[in-house]
Amino acid sequence: MLKRFGGSVSFKRTWVECENGFGDIHGEFWLGNKYIHMLTSSGKYELRVDMIDNHSNTKYAVYKTFVVGDAASKYKLTVGDYSGNAGDRFGIHNGMKFTTIDQDNDLYYSNCADNNKGSWWYNKCSHCDLTRSNAKPYWRTVVSKPVMMIRKI
Repeated sequence: MLKRFGGSVSFKRTWVECENGFGDIHGEFWLGNKYIHMLTSSGKYELRVDMIDNHSNTKYAVYKTFVVGDAASKYKLTVGDYSGNAGDRFGIHNGMKFTTIDQDNDLYYSNCADNNKGSWWYNKCSHCDLTRSNAKPYWRTVVSKPVMMIRKI
């Protein structure tokens, strides 16, 4: 549902762009919130996030509970049941609504999407953000080459 490896695609996008998806499936991309919702509302799905940390170690996080709500819920995130070696940095975003440059749904006093130049289920702009600008995705620390994948379980 997300792939980044070099920062060639900006994730600082509008609500409609994030809803419909953007990028190139063979390159960097965001699948689109409405499609992620359609998938995760059709059964039980898990999320796996793979990334490289700042010491060139491969890290991963698996969430056995992963659901993205519909547009009326602002694509509210439900995530839980973590396992992996990356640390549970996404869990703090559980229950958050999606924020873009033109729809501020986070808990921070200013728009995290604008501040971080990305679009995400922001809580207060930190903890984890795999869409921030300058090819500097964040998962407790700066990481590279993040990939978010879902599968039906």
